[in-house]
This record gives sequence, structure tokens and C-alpha cells, in this order.
Amino acid sequence: MSGSSSIENGKKGGRPIYNAQIKISLPETELVILTPKQYDSLLEKYGYELMDKAVKILENWLKTSPKSEKYRGKNNYAHFRSDGWVINTAKIG
Repeated sequence: MSGSSSIENGKKGGRPIYNAQIKISLPETELVILTPKQYDSLLEKYGYELMDKAVKILENWLKTSPKSEKYRGKNNYAHFRSDGWVINTAKIG
């Protein structure tokens, strides 16, 4: 490979590992965890208005749904897929 460590690329070169301690602070958001680089790329992809709605939707789900328990305290970048429920809900609402 390119010589990058497994810490950067996850186990055996898979998904990158994101440290939950390196996160951005968003107003009115406690549970949504994104790195600054991730947030910037999502803003570029979706725009501020849609991202704001999507973050609020995910925050509400993380606070209220019993199914969300395993996602609390972890990086939430994967929830913002373009074909995912968070973005689709934000587009409708």
C-alpha cells in the first residue's frame, strides 16, 4: 500500500477511524459528532440550509430513539449519505 498506518485507514486499510474527541461544536447540538473536515465536505456537498436541517433531524433521533443508542458517542458521518434517510428527510422537510 502507500505506507499509511492502520490508524489512519482503519483495520487492514478499511474505513478510516475517526476520533470522537476531535469534533466540531454546532449550536444546539450535543450528540452529532463530525470532524471539521467531514463537516466542511458535507457543507460543500449539501449547502448550509440542508445540512442544518439534517443535523437537527439526526440530533433529535439520537436523543429520542431507543434504536439510536449504539450510535451515540460515535462519529456520525455515515448518516449523511446522499441516499440516506437523514438527508432525504431534510430534503422533504
